[in-house]
Amino acid sequence: MTKICAVITKTEDIEKARTLGCEAFEFRLDMFENPEQDLSFVLQPELTIVTIRSKEDESRRELFQKAIDAGADFVDIESDSVLRGEFPGKTVCSYHDFEKTPNAEEIVSIFQDLAKTGVPKAAFMVQGPRDLIEIADAAAEIKGWNIPFILIGMGDAGKITRVRADALGSMVTYCAVSKETGSAPGQLTVKEAAELGRDSAVCGVVGFPLSKTFSPAIHNAAFEAAGIRGTYVKIPTPEDEVSLIPQMMEVYDITGINVTIPHKQAVLSFMKSVSPAAEKIQAVNTITKDLEGDNTDWIGIAKTLDRFEPEGKNVLLLGAGGAAFAAAFYFHERGAKLSIANRTEEKAKVLAKRFEGKAVTIPELMPEYDIVLNASPVCPAEPASFVKEGCVVMDMVYPTSSLLEEAEKLGAVTFSGETMLIHQGAAAFEKWHGVSPDIFAMEKAFREAE
Repeated sequence: MTKICAVITKTEDIEKARTLGCEAFEFRLDMFENPEQDLSFVLQPELTIVTIRSKEDESRRELFQKAIDAGADFVDIESDSVLRGEFPGKTVCSYHDFEKTPNAEEIVSIFQDLAKTGVPKAAFMVQGPRDLIEIADAAAEIKGWNIPFILIGMGDAGKITRVRADALGSMVTYCAVSKETGSAPGQLTVKEAAELGRDSAVCGVVGFPLSKTFSPAIHNAAFEAAGIRGTYVKIPTPEDEVSLIPQMMEVYDITGINVTIPHKQAVLSFMKSVSPAAEKIQAVNTITKDLEGDNTDWIGIAKTLDRFEPEGKNVLLLGAGGAAFAAAFYFHERGAKLSIANRTEEKAKVLAKRFEGKAVTIPELMPEYDIVLNASPVCPAEPASFVKEGCVVMDMVYPTSSLLEEAEKLGAVTFSGETMLIHQGAAAFEKWHGVSPDIFAMEKAFREAE
């Protein structure tokens, strides 16, 4: 059973970490103000590992021996250190790759080498679904050796390996005592790990490059408000790894996935079923554990724009990607007079035909619309060419954009994608967990994340 291992950088945190629920300690002596001090504190009822990251092997040798003499269970020594074999039966032999994750065969080979001189430990930077699957495949083989080992994925996507450390078979999962003391990308805090336990719900968002998304903030707030043990993670997913999403979901027991740019249409290829809305929109932003695809984007748009009663009004939709399909569906359902403009005119024509609108070219835009919605990552036209005073302008981008700033100067009423994000997320949360989330908690989390 995986132990929650608190990373300790000062002795004052020992009791705090224990109170929060840790079951093991890693003492990072290289981060202590005075690593030469009395090391009696390493003797604890829980499992203890002493780590010193330094190239000064002679001084480390003395400190490691001192720590073992004081009662440490293990000392952590890098696989390329000359000290590697000096403390038999007391060594965690570690390997780190801060750039990539090799394939499962290579990971197993690395562990075979590490295991020669201690408990094998390796951490790899996870870039997406492929890396997560490679780690899981390697862990499945290593578990068959019936020896303790530690396997970690780093980075945003790697966080899920820490949450599912017990399923992977890792001896410990390293956790920060607080967010301020975190020492590795994707690391949980002791409190988070203890509250999640070993069978929590895991959800996430896939897209690329996922440089900034507020979805984890609002969903994690919804989990807390609903009293559900769960977490929501970012999983950057390159185009050539989209087809791996179902396997990743199965391997890591993922309850639900949100899909964002640019994969909302690509994921249709592996859905076992789709909702009526997703069928009409031909884009999916919400996937269930059973690979049912839904589209809740249009619900988020409705929560933003229904107050302006689009029926019969002149509406301009900018963009023709997956998000634009949801917007076009919404305006069609509400009976608006829909015009669609896109840099690639042919795509605008296809979308307009699907939802009984008309395609217009960017050069022929006029400031004659009552409602404008931008569904492109970057607005494809100058705001002055389509914004008239008093019109409503919504940009799916959040928290703000140059389009919204310019539209305000031109006298428009503006909305970012905040309301859309929160309400499409709320609809997805209810679909996954069968519980209506606390919208106010989600709104608060969004504003704190800005």
